[in-house]
Amino acid sequence: RSKSKGPVVRCVKFPTGDGNTPKVEEQEGGIEISNVDSVDKVFRILTFHMNLKGYVDNTARECLNWKYKGNAHLEAGEITEALEAYDYALATTYKPQEGIILLMRATAYLRRASQHQEKLRELVSGFQKVVTPSTKLQMAYEQAAKHPSLANSILKRMLDADTHSQYEFEGTKYRHGLYQYALLHAAQDALRATQLLPQYSKSWLRAGQILNELWKLKESRQYYEKALEVDPSLADNLKPIMNNIAERQELLDGARQYGWTQDETIRIALDVVG
Repeated sequence: RSKSKGPVVRCVKFPTGDGNTPKVEEQEGGIEISNVDSVDKVFRILTFHMNLKGYVDNTARECLNWKYKGNAHLEAGEITEALEAYDYALATTYKPQEGIILLMRATAYLRRASQHQEKLRELVSGFQKVVTPSTKLQMAYEQAAKHPSLANSILKRMLDADTHSQYEFEGTKYRHGLYQYALLHAAQDALRATQLLPQYSKSWLRAGQILNELWKLKESRQYYEKALEVDPSLADNLKPIMNNIAERQELLDGARQYGWTQDETIRIALDVVG
């Protein structure tokens, strides 16, 4: 048994058999290789040590290389690097891995959206501090009326405060745009993944989650129901999620009752609430 660290691969010689699926048969001369921790090392074992060049697709090697790099970056919270790696993996056009890589890229975009949402909440919290309350505005107007000589100074301070508030709000809208942009990219990848992996419940779950974040609640429910159809064992886990969708629907209906017609300010408020 090898004392080296890392995964171990044991290579054995085998006859060519009928030329289709050779029967593996351990013979003398086999070798054991340790520290097999990358796609490149597996590729070398297959093509060099086992002389299986005709059985190995170099495109698959490149695709898997980028895919696992993306997974490592995603696990480390390096979203930009993960997205870049998944882009390269998809650029290889290796079809057997396309669905799962799209699903992983959707996950990366969803995490980026989550980061933007946290920043958005911070901005909204800060914005609330710089907005002048209506009571203070009323008092300022009353002081200006009582002391005309101070009116220009008072009104200038009010305008300066309003300008700062507008600047803060523009920053909030920009961050909200980044949040929406990441979610839409995530949705695009996840929806495509459901087409490529129709029997994989996680693709339907991810699509349902992203549509929920986008306030596409009817569609979200449909995708969750499809996930349950593919994997009935998800019933207990999906129950609180379905309840959450119902609560969000009530919140959305309430916003509409107050006259919401896709107004950006209300949409920001809903996304901050989550």
